[in-house]
Amino acid sequence: MRSNEKSAGQTAKYNGNSEAMHEESQQDSSIEPLLEEIRQKHGKALLAILVYGSWLRGKRDTMLDFYVLVDDYHTLDSRWQGWMCHLLPPNVYHIHHKNSDPDTDAPELRAKYALLTLSRFGKAMRHDFHSYFWARFAQPCEILYVRDVATRDILKAALNNASGTFMQRVLPSMEDRFSSAELWTHGLALTYQCELRTESSNRGESIYDFDPAHYDNVTNEFALENPSVSIIGTEAQFQNHTSNFSRKLSSFTWWLRRIQGKLLSILRLIKAAFTFNEPLEYLLWKIKRHSGLYIEPSPRQLKHPLIFAWPLLWKLYRQGAFR
Repeated sequence: MRSNEKSAGQTAKYNGNSEAMHEESQQDSSIEPLLEEIRQKHGKALLAILVYGSWLRGKRDTMLDFYVLVDDYHTLDSRWQGWMCHLLPPNVYHIHHKNSDPDTDAPELRAKYALLTLSRFGKAMRHDFHSYFWARFAQPCEILYVRDVATRDILKAALNNASGTFMQRVLPSMEDRFSSAELWTHGLALTYQCELRTESSNRGESIYDFDPAHYDNVTNEFALENPSVSIIGTEAQFQNHTSNFSRKLSSFTWWLRRIQGKLLSILRLIKAAFTFNEPLEYLLWKIKRHSGLYIEPSPRQLKHPLIFAWPLLWKLYRQGAFR
């Protein structure tokens, strides 16, 4: 680790390469109340807090996305929640912090956080067939809290593995020659197709374009260490050396991930209805934010979304609000 990295328990930023975390000059103090709420909730079981997604790309009109890593599930509200997280990780929770000072106009802070154990997180980055975890963390994330040095090292290895797994799974679907931009935009598009997503089809392009140097660096490092791809010249062009069998198999495996992912997305939505405060309001807000489509739910649908919200969601699906 480099000398300018933060010590355990402080903020660091992960950039997906061998120099994985570096000192972050400033942490947005506005989110500290949310972090404190997480710390109070999970106490000694808390190992790390990460933030990822559009917040890191400068979006402030959005709900923050945290990942909370724990050593076990004993701090959850009930045993069945721990059992459900073992069966279908992660559990997703909603937290918010209201501004109690009438003399300030600070907005109410809202976030959702996904929770699972650090050990399951690490296994997912390396071994999961579906892209749900490793596609997210092949992208940059910020480590807001880590309990100790040992946890930091485990987390660093897991995040490095996410980038490697992404490359290994996407590479067989690429042409003989490709650029780093083509690999990431195509790969992110593939992973988005494996979930029920409200984002537009060019989402992968906007993610790459926000920090192309980061993604190019990750691709270069992977090419230097893996015989399945090589660098051509100095302009981020690469030669694909994966076998014909791997390329033929790739189409089937990505088709299988799409089928698996749609089912997992539905099951996670059902589970979130039991753990997430106001789940239907959040889902409709997210759909409107990305697609512009909105249907006003009835009081009955808001109160019992698992029973009565399905016709509303089906209508939004038919209108193209998500895929």
